[in-house]
Amino acid sequence: LPSALPEHDFLNDLEPLGWLHTQPNELPQLSPQDVTSHARILENNKQWDGEKCIILTCSFTPGSCSLTAYKLTPSGYEWGRINKDTGSNPHGYLPTHYEKVQMLLSDRFLGFYMIPDNGPWNYNFMGVKHTVSMKYGVKLGTPREYYNEDHRPTHFLEFSNLEEGETAEGDREDTFT
Repeated sequence: LPSALPEHDFLNDLEPLGWLHTQPNELPQLSPQDVTSHARILENNKQWDGEKCIILTCSFTPGSCSLTAYKLTPSGYEWGRINKDTGSNPHGYLPTHYEKVQMLLSDRFLGFYMIPDNGPWNYNFMGVKHTVSMKYGVKLGTPREYYNEDHRPTHFLEFSNLEEGETAEGDREDTFT
């Protein structure tokens, strides 16, 4: 996650609730990378309250999506804050570093979306372009769908190259026939 969070006038009087991590499949526990990311957000942004701010995972399972909410325990915050190991199984990571929290989905609250003011919101297909030092602003808007071509330009370039390859091959003369 970027270390600098966006600022906007519409956010000034709001209380941060946490962040959403989309992932391709459901994990049996909160990942150590999410614990580390959340601890660093809490440490670098004092307006984020560790007792109230959660990590919400949205896992794309066959035919549906699963939502799970977590908050860090005090030991999880301390471990994540000092953790430097970005591997999949970092030393010292424990299931006691987080706890699942209740989530209530309701249609009674009205809200709005804020999206990046330039570029996509989904970097799942372009991970190398997503960096800790990136800065971005936000604006009111409707997020584009998850698989929108703006979120995966490489896929569309590959499709385009495949189509060009087929066309070019069909236009060549076969001198052996």
